[in-house]
Amino acid sequence: MRVTFPHLLLDQAGRFRLSGQSRESQEGLSGAVTTVASLSAHWTAQITFALKGEASHLAFQAFMAGMEGNLGRTLVPAVGRYRPVDRDGHGIARGGIAHLSGAETFEHFGFENAPVPMMVLGAAAALRATQIKVVNSNTTGLRPGQRFSIGEGLYEAQLVWIDGSDCWVQFQPPLRKAAASGAALVLDHPACLMQRSDEGDGGYDERMTRLQSVTLNFREAI
Repeated sequence: MRVTFPHLLLDQAGRFRLSGQSRESQEGLSGAVTTVASLSAHWTAQITFALKGEASHLAFQAFMAGMEGNLGRTLVPAVGRYRPVDRDGHGIARGGIAHLSGAETFEHFGFENAPVPMMVLGAAAALRATQIKVVNSNTTGLRPGQRFSIGEGLYEAQLVWIDGSDCWVQFQPPLRKAAASGAALVLDHPACLMQRSDEGDGGYDERMTRLQSVTLNFREAI
């Protein structure tokens, strides 16, 4: 089941990290340590919400009900503190919040939830690719360490360089799906398709009326 991430809840903390990039190191008779690369790299995330009042409690419980333990899937936002900027060096507006087509980001002002084109693929990319050619349409570009999405996959830039007139990005984990030339890279609200990794988390004291924190653990759904 697909569930909309509870964007209206106050997320206090969001910890993302890549796991499974290498196998456990082995020590030989000579004392040399050998590390072998793994092909099973995946994202894990720990999200902490603040619950206060009827609306937030019910929204969280509805989300948990929809996730059906570890069966449900949801797009978990992975917005970092230092995001890419636009061509003028200004912070990128989060115009596509919640991935709800046609919805309004701020209903009182009527700002439409239109996609903001920032960067696109300059050439088709194959499944499991770790390098892509990109075209900056309205941004100064990615910097190593920044995250972006292509489709429902989340990626982190390792290297960014210019080769002639072409801009290239090396990233991890490998591309989850093949992407056509012109496909958009999401810079303003990168997200990852994930499912819960621990069915036992998410509990809290429902009788307590003051502000509470509740934490959920997620694993990338591949």
